[in-house]
This record gives sequence, C-alpha cells and structure tokens, in this order.
Amino acid sequence: MMASATRPVPPSRLFGVLLALTAGPAWAELYKCRQPDGSLSYQQTACAAQAEGDRLQVDIRGPDGRESASSGEDYSVAAQAERLRTEREARERAHLQARREAEARARALKAAAKPDRNTDFDPAKCARHRAEVAKWRQKVKGGYRTRDEKDYNDSKLAHHEALVERYCES
Repeated sequence: MMASATRPVPPSRLFGVLLALTAGPAWAELYKCRQPDGSLSYQQTACAAQAEGDRLQVDIRGPDGRESASSGEDYSVAAQAERLRTEREARERAHLQARREAEARARALKAAAKPDRNTDFDPAKCARHRAEVAKWRQKVKGGYRTRDEKDYNDSKLAHHEALVERYCES
C-alpha cells in the first residue's frame, strides 16, 4: 500500500475558496473533493465518481444574522440609470436657476447704473458688434454639438449684445 504525503494547500487555491465563499450566490453549494492522487479541490459541482468528497456547509448570513446581507440598495442597471438621470436633471435645474438669478442681478445692476445719455457712443464699434451679434445669433440658432459649445455660443452672443448696448445709441 502506497502512503500519500499531504501537501500544503497553495495560496492560490485558498484565495479561490475564499472567493467562492464570499462571492457565491446564496443558493450555491460548495464541495471539497479529494482526488485519487491525494490532492484537494473545491468546486460547485458534486465530486466525480473516482474522487471522495464532502459537501461543505457555508454560513451566508450577514453580520446582523439575517439570511441576506443586502444593504437595501438596488444596484440594477435600470435603477442606477434612473438615479443618474434624476441627479443630472437636478444639476441642470440648479444650473438654469443660477443662470436666471445671475441674469436678473445683471439686469438690475445695469438698470441702476445706466446713465441718462450714452457717453461711449462709437458708430464704428456699434456696427462691428451688431455684425457679431448677427453672426452669433445664427450660430446659436443653428444648434450645437455639446453643452460646452452651446454655453460658449450663448456667452459670445451675450457679450456682443452688451457691447452693442454700450457703443450704440439707444
């Protein structure tokens, strides 16, 4: 009769067992199989006929003792997409609200600081900025590819409109 020497279990196998114990679904079964050559293997299916094995009992309860250790969060793709959509809409609403408030403050400051007569009147600059306003209106009206491009076009239009108000007679 041949004596089989027991070998230490390599760390990679231990890691696999730990991974199977922690990451496996609740219904998964784990089997410890001793092969005819004396080596051990851990698997999710029953041992082959020539190997002897035991079914391992795995405690899958969470730290609080409940059967499922779920946090109550829904991590499905649909739930994550919905959560991202609502966050994006909230950011856009806040951005729009901040923009409206800034425009209202700017209008109020401009109305309070507006002199009776335009002292910066310059016909050449007025004509140039009117042409720029027409160009940027076309770009804004023509659409945009990205949000940054839209913001850029809007800011350039607002800039030239302000210069038209500054250099042209009312």
